[in-house]
Amino acid sequence: MERKRRFQTRQQYAEQKSKQTKFQKADKRLNYLIAVVAVLIVATLIFIITQEPSPKNEAEKQDSPAEVATDVPEDDAGQETEDNETETNVPEEAEEEENSSDETEQPTSESDNMVSPSDDPAVKEVITNPNWPAYPTAQTGEHVSTYEKGHIDYEEKLKAIFSVIDLQQENSIVLRVNNNGSAENAIAVVTSMDKEQKYRVSIEWVDNEGWKPIQVEVLSTLEGSQ
Repeated sequence: MERKRRFQTRQQYAEQKSKQTKFQKADKRLNYLIAVVAVLIVATLIFIITQEPSPKNEAEKQDSPAEVATDVPEDDAGQETEDNETETNVPEEAEEEENSSDETEQPTSESDNMVSPSDDPAVKEVITNPNWPAYPTAQTGEHVSTYEKGHIDYEEKLKAIFSVIDLQQENSIVLRVNNNGSAENAIAVVTSMDKEQKYRVSIEWVDNEGWKPIQVEVLSTLEGSQ
């Protein structure tokens, strides 16, 4: 009886061990399958990611047609450059024409100068020109002549004086500017810095125009001229 029980126990143990071995094999197979599936999934994801175009590449592809559209043939670009140069040269040519016309007018005005001798021993010659223009005034209202330095009327007197002599105001000496018999007439004596060039200039006021040069006396000496 005891032997029979032992035999049954061994048989049961063998059956249980056989079942466990089957379960273990099944678990291993299942683990292998899971691992294979996981590897396949990862490989698939990597493949998909590498095949998808990046947003940057898509943007570049979208932008490239615009770049092609904006490309200008070399011939057209050269034509546009020539057109721009032509347009730029037009104002320059206009300025040159204006300058040349001014240069042409200046000699015409000087050619109208009338030079005459003088009985005054201090005067070499007397120059007059009816076409000398008045220096444009910025004064408004009733005109008041003044000889105060810095005053607009005094400064306009100087502008009119230097407009008809071969001296620059900043490189000259103004010896005097004063009344010449009336409030509407003035006279000035100016020289170069070395006093080699000496002039006595008479001007008069023209309403609504300004101070107009009337006469230029080229002086030989300053003695008796002031």
